Amino acid sequence: MNKYFINIDGVETPIEADFGDNEIQFKDLGKDEFVYRFITDDLLLLRVDHKNYLVKAEHVHDSDMKNTEFLLEYNSKAYKVVCKNELEILTEKFAASRGGVKIKNELVSPMPGAIVKINVKEGDEVKKGDVLVVLEAMKMENELKAAADCKVQKVLVEEKTPVDKNQVLIKFEV
Repeated sequence: MNKYFINIDGVETPIEADFGDNEIQFKDLGKDEFVYRFITDDLLLLRVDHKNYLVKAEHVHDSDMKNTEFLLEYNSKAYKVVCKNELEILTEKFAASRGGVKIKNELVSPMPGAIVKINVKEGDEVKKGDVLVVLEAMKMENELKAAADCKVQKVLVEEKTPVDKNQVLIKFEV
């Protein structure tokens, strides 16, 4: 199961949920069986506990994180939904603890783990949101993404090698 934190319409405390193949378990809410099918690219048929729901879902394109922010419409009411995994939450906390200073010239590991895949090489031009490295930590694969458009100066790690928290993985040209 994959753990996500879901925030609907800016509620202070996000809902914690574990997603499996055809089930979802909300923390403190129990388990609901569900089946879903996209009817079109932005229209979703959701069946939860033998009830059908037709939901319109749109990606928020100006979001910092790809595929994590949505506008859902149900019964003529729009809901802003933000879904974040544990790595995204940890990355935000790490950035906040640095006093809002962004490291623009390097990618650092937010936690100890092992490098599963490196998607870039020296000299590559990357866009904001591109997946640079896949890091396995706590038996989960986490995508580390570019924070801005930049050029890769140096890749300091190799695939299938362990890394420590705060270890520099990639340096960028400023």
